[in-house]
Amino acid sequence: MTVADLRCDRCGAPLAGPEGIEGASGRLGVRFTYHPGAPELKDDSGLACTDCWRDIVEWLGAPASTDRCVRCGDPLQDGRLVVVRPGELLAWFLCRSDAVTFLNGLRTVDPKLDAETFRFPTCSAPGETGH
Repeated sequence: MTVADLRCDRCGAPLAGPEGIEGASGRLGVRFTYHPGAPELKDDSGLACTDCWRDIVEWLGAPASTDRCVRCGDPLQDGRLVVVRPGELLAWFLCRSDAVTFLNGLRTVDPKLDAETFRFPTCSAPGETGH
């Protein structure tokens, strides 16, 4: 959802706003945040309709430890995408490949990311040193 269109980030369904807004009526969405392991780089404008959020959670699976991807189990040594609902303690951690899949599933990510060239902003490109 963006302020400009108030639609689900996945399917584009019109939304009245996020769940928990007192007095809101109509189809409400679930807020979510994601960042590349650095909260100062977060995008906290995510909003999905309840059907899409259910699909997202089903795809993500159970929240797990911070050292392995919740989707494929790979170690997160090359960075991570953290997906969380604001106010919740549990989060999902995704590797680079699964992060691209997640992000490219959002309408609001445009242009879509290239899985071959995508790097987390806190990680070096291949052949570079440092973080």
